[in-house]
Amino acid sequence: MKLKLTVLASILALSACAGNNANQAVQANAQGELPLKIGYTAPGAGYADLYVSADHGIFKKHGLNVELVRLNDSSQLVAGLTSGSVQVGVGVGQDTAAAIMKGTDLRYVAMSEAHYNLELWATPDITKVEDLKGKKVAITSPGSQSDFGLTALLEKHGLTRNDVTGVFVKSIPAEVAALQSGAVSALLTQPPQGTETREKGAVRVATLTDLEFPLGMYTVQGKFLDSNREAVRRFVQAEADALKFLRGNEKETLQSIQKYTGIAKPDLAKYAYDFFLGVWQDSPEVDEKIVRMAFEEAAEIAKTQPPQDVGKYIDNKLLGGA
Repeated sequence: MKLKLTVLASILALSACAGNNANQAVQANAQGELPLKIGYTAPGAGYADLYVSADHGIFKKHGLNVELVRLNDSSQLVAGLTSGSVQVGVGVGQDTAAAIMKGTDLRYVAMSEAHYNLELWATPDITKVEDLKGKKVAITSPGSQSDFGLTALLEKHGLTRNDVTGVFVKSIPAEVAALQSGAVSALLTQPPQGTETREKGAVRVATLTDLEFPLGMYTVQGKFLDSNREAVRRFVQAEADALKFLRGNEKETLQSIQKYTGIAKPDLAKYAYDFFLGVWQDSPEVDEKIVRMAFEEAAEIAKTQPPQDVGKYIDNKLLGGA
């Protein structure tokens, strides 16, 4: 299996890569493998389902020749899908729900996570969430999981976004750097990167894994699905195998987490693995309740009404082989 890991620098670059035939049927290679570009939005351990599928032959087993495309942030997810730079995209459900409400033809075909996968790490003087009042918190980009997560965490503890200053820094490494430099008092991110800050004296104040959130939502264009149902079916079947692999193959999963996140220390990878065992789904079946949550959040931001029937944007038949 050919695997190419690409970092795309901008939305313009995404559009430039696209062709006019983005929704035509893909052609199998000499081995009968169908090509598929899958975009994901952060170099975190949460995407270990993709990492192990690439590293341990799961995509190949299902007749796929996959290119993993790492997008700079969640704002590029819809652009990548609509341009054809990626054919499958995974990220925050609100982004794709907002696009659907604006007329973009997208379908949810799989789901790997249905809860926040975030931790709050802070300077030692902050021992509880309420101590954040008047402080600066590093988050990645508008519309990202950490953006929504900061609001949810504050509200859970009786605070609002007006009580803190959310500092957008674009990337997880930038969040870590901001906390370590003293530019912010806390960061909100997924392990293992955020966990690194404990070595500099930071303390973990809270986790958000008890809060439902439409996060690992795998999305495709409707026209692409119509023209390439077999390719997407193979992907969904591979995703089902990957979620099982994660739980039964700790050593191999840890190796992939280290490889793709750039975390060299085995203890940090193990910390992330144990954390995500409580977040990863057992099955990639798309939960309509979680999709509805994505539409409701997107509608609230846009000051409009969500669609009454969100089920029409979900295709769970692929998991059963149809």
